[in-house]
Amino acid sequence: MFGFHKPKMYRSLDGCCICRAKSSSSRFTDSKRYEKDFRSCFGLSETRSGEICNACVLLVKRWKKLPVGTKKNWNHVVDARGGPSLKITSRPKKIKTISKKARPSQISRLQKELKRNNSDAHSTTSSASPAQSPSYSNLSDDGSDTELSPGSSRSPVFSFLDLTYWKRQKVCCGIIYKGRFGEVLIDPHLFKPCCRNKQRQQQQQQQQEEEEDEEEEEEEEEEVEVEEGNLNTFVFFLLSASCQM
Repeated sequence: MFGFHKPKMYRSLDGCCICRAKSSSSRFTDSKRYEKDFRSCFGLSETRSGEICNACVLLVKRWKKLPVGTKKNWNHVVDARGGPSLKITSRPKKIKTISKKARPSQISRLQKELKRNNSDAHSTTSSASPAQSPSYSNLSDDGSDTELSPGSSRSPVFSFLDLTYWKRQKVCCGIIYKGRFGEVLIDPHLFKPCCRNKQRQQQQQQQQEEEEDEEEEEEEEEEVEVEEGNLNTFVFFLLSASCQM
């Protein structure tokens, strides 16, 4: 049986004067033969000399075969294998910003989870002791998420709620969560519909005032009818008295 064949590696103390590689599968050669093409082939701004690896030699030969007047070069190879202390040619990765748009299916799913979580929270908080029950009365003026005491273990918002999409807002009736496209999520513990009560009270007051106005008009009409009846009887008596005379 033959043993494992390990390819022979050639090493250089100073490394390649172009890419700074210190080991190669081919021999290192003197760079004097190729130094005149370094500036155009690799886009160098300074002169370099020393040993050159076979890979960089092949790049110089490839550059010589390009058509006259071309601007292509292999500047990205310069100091590419030198390590962290030399030139770093790795380009920073572009961070892709993905715009999150909530779909109707996602909104309905969030609403279902919110209802389910509210029902679970109601069942657990009803059986919990007063010391452990969450306090919703200590709301801050700006409606921030820091209304709970530092010692409370309960999170002020739900774990599934994406705060980059849903923004917390304080209204006259309590706290709501509003989406980018006008969607509204309501927590029954943080929302008390005071506006509806005011509207109902105003409607009831208007109805009462209208009923009182109608009653007053009916009473005035009855008084007018009584006065007209009395006047008619008085005229009748006068006519009968004049006839007798």
